[in-house]
Amino acid sequence: MVREDRLGLCFAEVVKRRLEGGYPESVVVFTDGSKVPGTVQVVGQTEPVVANVGDDVILPCTLRTSSSTVNAVEESVEWQRLDLQPKENPSYTGRTALFKGEMKNGSVSLKLTGVKQSDAGNYTCFIPTLKSPFQKAMVQLIIGAVSQPDVSMVGIDYTGVVLDCEARGLIYRPEMTWWDSDGNILPADGPTEIETDSEGRYTVRGHVTVQRTDNNTFTCRVLQQQINHTMETEICVKDRMFPDTSQSWWNGWWWGWGFGGLTWGLILGLIVVVLYILKRKGLLKGFNENSQTNGTSERNENPQENQNSLLNGNGRTNGNLLNGDIPHADDSV
Repeated sequence: MVREDRLGLCFAEVVKRRLEGGYPESVVVFTDGSKVPGTVQVVGQTEPVVANVGDDVILPCTLRTSSSTVNAVEESVEWQRLDLQPKENPSYTGRTALFKGEMKNGSVSLKLTGVKQSDAGNYTCFIPTLKSPFQKAMVQLIIGAVSQPDVSMVGIDYTGVVLDCEARGLIYRPEMTWWDSDGNILPADGPTEIETDSEGRYTVRGHVTVQRTDNNTFTCRVLQQQINHTMETEICVKDRMFPDTSQSWWNGWWWGWGFGGLTWGLILGLIVVVLYILKRKGLLKGFNENSQTNGTSERNENPQENQNSLLNGNGRTNGNLLNGDIPHADDSV
């Protein structure tokens, strides 16, 4: 029978028949076929239980044979963590309970509320009153993250609304993805940022720009592949936060022209600066003198032609003077 004064929670408080009935999640029963058929045995869960800080969890444990469950109401139940000292650890006070309504069905599972990071470890479900060599089963509790992913709106531009997602305290390297309400993966704004702290736990961050949809609901999902643990947080963006689509094209056009104009302005400015530096150093003056010298050389390439031009010009001038400019001797003044 269940003792009136304690349930033998060696790592926790002395519990006085603080048995609860029911829990939102069903307790999964696991059997071990390697044990003798018909033998009553304590069976735990082979896969680790993964929880986040602050969650309420169930550590599954069942009293059963290979074919059916066994009534555990008359048994004494102890849950232990052998790595804790003292065994009756005050950090579990008020946070543990069994399920009164399920014990007749063989369930001796433990409900642990308000999970802390220090709760991670291997737990033993022990029924000392059981007349069987299989009185114990082990369940591992892993604290997958310090908190659920935190999603927030960080900006608005002409393409849509920018969302940010961050998850901290992850024990395995995470993967982050963004989803819309139709189950489509959204392209992130660049690669996901992943950092580790002094304890080797991961922090992951990512951004995505979303456009207006039927319900404007988006989800950030973080997966720790090694333990098959998924966390997700949903956000609903108000419709008025999205930019006016009638202005998006115009804004994009101005953005393009503005960026192009700025680029050309920088190029022209750079050219002016280079020319100014060359002028200050006298390099442009030498270039101009060379240009003038080349022009003079071109003019002197045909000196004979130049000389004939001058002579012809003088001949015409002399002719004009002889024919009309010098008075005749018989002219009287």
